[in-house]
Amino acid sequence: MKITYLSHSGFAVETPSALLVFDYSGGELPERPNGKKLVFFVSHYHDDHYSKRIFERADDGETVYILDSGITRFPEKVEITFVSERNSYNFDGMTVQTLRSTDCGVAYLVKLDGYTVYHAGDLHLWLWEGSPSFARRAVQNAFEAELALIADESIDLAFLPLDPRQESEGGLGFDYAMKKLDIKRGVPMHFWGNADYVRQFASSETAKPYADRILLLLTEGDGAEI
Repeated sequence: MKITYLSHSGFAVETPSALLVFDYSGGELPERPNGKKLVFFVSHYHDDHYSKRIFERADDGETVYILDSGITRFPEKVEITFVSERNSYNFDGMTVQTLRSTDCGVAYLVKLDGYTVYHAGDLHLWLWEGSPSFARRAVQNAFEAELALIADESIDLAFLPLDPRQESEGGLGFDYAMKKLDIKRGVPMHFWGNADYVRQFASSETAKPYADRILLLLTEGDGAEI
């Protein structure tokens, strides 16, 4: 697989048969590689996860759009598959499982060409300093319940939020996922351009047990192959 960081939570993942694009909101808009399908996934309607620019590729008959059902802004003449939380779908050899976000929309678990890719969207441990204990417990329980649904999966590549706005608690969701799930490579996202925050977390004692499995793509256009 070839991975390219687009912007914020946006990534392109190229497999032998397709180019999968998750939560495009900026950066260079990917084009379909020759002979492969181009598949756009959108986890929810927030502007930092969704741009209508993706429909610039709609004229190509090999482009597929898979969007969260809560999205209401889209061109009328484009063929779109809308998905809902906690469901499974089949798309011509590709299987897609959705999870319920702890904020808006869905997370995606995609299986294609023998690979399993997880994109969390805004499914994250949204804990904020000063929040009441009952609210923190509710978020924690909801987050853990969703990840338990994919605990038996072997995940080749996982895109996980690491949000500096939460300060010391921004890495708790990333840490939980890396320790509880079978993830071969975990890629930080949703870090608002704060690469230093990501580097500090990746080199911290907290991340030490899985530091060799963190893939750092910190600048738009950065890429890797696994």
